[in-house]
Amino acid sequence: MQPPSNSSGVRNMIFVSHANPEDNLFTRWLALRLAREGYPVWSDLTKLLGGEDFWRDIEVAIRERTAKFLFVLSKTSNQKQGALMELTVARKVGRNIQDFIIPLRIDDIRHDDINIELQRLNCIDFSKGWTTGYGSLLKKLQEDGIERDPRFTADAVTKWWRGNYSVEEGVTTTPERCASNWFEFSKLPKTVWLHSIDPQDKFEKAVEDEVLEFSVPTRPHGTCLFSFAKADELSAHLAEHGLEIVHSVELSVEDFSKDGMEHPKIERRDARYILSGMFRDGFERFAISKGLLPYALSGGAKYYWFKQGLVENDKVFFTNPAGEKCWRAMVEYKSFSAKEGQTRYRNWHFGIQARPFFWPFTGFAVKAHVAFTENGVLYESKAKQHAARRSQCKSWYNDDWLDRILATMTFLAGENGNEIQIPLSGDQFLIAKRTPILFESPVSFQLMEEQPPVEEPAHDEEEGDEPEEEEVEA
Repeated sequence: MQPPSNSSGVRNMIFVSHANPEDNLFTRWLALRLAREGYPVWSDLTKLLGGEDFWRDIEVAIRERTAKFLFVLSKTSNQKQGALMELTVARKVGRNIQDFIIPLRIDDIRHDDINIELQRLNCIDFSKGWTTGYGSLLKKLQEDGIERDPRFTADAVTKWWRGNYSVEEGVTTTPERCASNWFEFSKLPKTVWLHSIDPQDKFEKAVEDEVLEFSVPTRPHGTCLFSFAKADELSAHLAEHGLEIVHSVELSVEDFSKDGMEHPKIERRDARYILSGMFRDGFERFAISKGLLPYALSGGAKYYWFKQGLVENDKVFFTNPAGEKCWRAMVEYKSFSAKEGQTRYRNWHFGIQARPFFWPFTGFAVKAHVAFTENGVLYESKAKQHAARRSQCKSWYNDDWLDRILATMTFLAGENGNEIQIPLSGDQFLIAKRTPILFESPVSFQLMEEQPPVEEPAHDEEEGDEPEEEEVEA
């Protein structure tokens, strides 16, 4: 990636200074991340400025072209001559530019040991997790109005990487276990019933008007009703609408999901669609019974989110696939300093959507979502929900999402421990495993030894950081 041109004399570049080679892993990671975000970033690992006199060009770049000077602060860079020479130049430039130097602390260097050039500056802490520090850095760059450059994109980063590294870079023959968002059913209900309803025309009209609200999952099919409940469990509600069950057929769930049925003719694909619909209905009813709240997506799908105070301190403790005990926040807040002087509070609430599958596995595929409320009121606008999600969750990575899914499944399992028991009728349950399907890859990929991310605390933010709303589908 070439540094941005500067024929106008405008400072438009983020310069990353570091100890080479000791801090190369972090610096390369950071430079490529910033470039992917669109920031015109330069480091000696991603591209040299060129020219015969290396030091003279670096000094010119800092003095004339740099908008922000990021100093990768470590025990090594704190004493390394090359990095300190760059820092000295930056200190001279920074006399006339507010917050020109931003130290990025990446290890456990003691404050008393930090170079005198940096001791009075506020560091951004990456030592407890690179992703956490990166989120704070992005916020600072946005607050200070650092402009992006359209030439710095994810595609540009990919092109640079492919031009500098082979496809085998970082790949080792060490096996790696990977967690999915697939949760197998450990037990299906044994029986599904097909109930014939009379009068047929009255039943069809009731279905069309959506007036039949059973306490258990059901699915209409012509003049019949599929349910995991026996006739006596449904009869009272049907009688309220002048309907009755005149005949019932008992089907094996296993056989029905494999072969469908002959009379009436139902193909396997349709049989699985019927069962999946009732499984999803059962999960949604169960989620509501546990206190989760529904949010309707476009197309009629729903996800279920944690309201504030549903769990103690809004945290859920769980055990990850490696056997480690962890916790994740399900609800947190962000405050905004409003222009009229009043403080606004926006909460994010984690939620999940479960979709049943019969192939390539039998279980739920669980998708993560985040809902937003302000001063306790849910944003009704899907565009506003989307804008808030894009702002709040842009620094979340795979571990943030997966861990919260695992925490939610642990919450749903409750006292049952390793299983989630979902009622489908008075005597039948769908049982799903609390832990996800694990896969083992024969190779692993380890580009850099990143430290594990930690929980981000709630923090304040000036109003205006949130992106403008735009009309999108959820």
